[in-house]
Amino acid sequence: MPAPPFASYLDRSAKTTRARPVTTCVRLCFAGIVVTALVAAPARGYIHFPPATLPKMCKQSSNIRVLSVKKFDKEKGVIVYEVAETLKGKNPKGMSFKHAIPRDTDGAKPIFDWVAEDKKAVMFTIEANAFACGYIFIDQFCYSVDYNKRGDFWLLIRVDPDMAASYYGTAETLQKVTKDLLAGKDVKVPQKESAKPLPLEERQRQAPALNDILRKNRGK
Repeated sequence: MPAPPFASYLDRSAKTTRARPVTTCVRLCFAGIVVTALVAAPARGYIHFPPATLPKMCKQSSNIRVLSVKKFDKEKGVIVYEVAETLKGKNPKGMSFKHAIPRDTDGAKPIFDWVAEDKKAVMFTIEANAFACGYIFIDQFCYSVDYNKRGDFWLLIRVDPDMAASYYGTAETLQKVTKDLLAGKDVKVPQKESAKPLPLEERQRQAPALNDILRKNRGK
């Protein structure tokens, strides 16, 4: 089955990036069952329940890369990165680092305000044959992505301003801090004091909507 046109995929995906409210007890119970099952799967648990600290993020991620913005189109919601440095893991042959950011995604404005050629970001992911997902830290902001294997791009699935509780600062500083953590050094990680991790109950509430986005992006 051929991959859908990139721009049209962005238009169809935009509405799915908003969490849907849970309206019934049945939905809540189902969400709890799904979430419990997802915790047993490392990659899915990783994206549903972000590692609470940067050291845990470094440990749980199979791949960590420093990315550099090669080109971008704000109108189309596209950022094309290239790998500037690999800090952990390998780079699969042929995998692109094109990011699709649906234009009317709630809370995505900081990404478009930030983006410019040669800007750096740090990407933490879990990658396997069937899927790949992870977190992108830009300057003072974070968002989550899931890999679309058919179209060879990474879809923004969620903005994560609450990840400032794990790390808050520039991508350049994060690159250095991550290297030190991977080397086993004792590091003071910059965090935003006012930021708090999203409560577990809220992550559970958002799980069904996130599952829908993942299924559609992975073609399941």
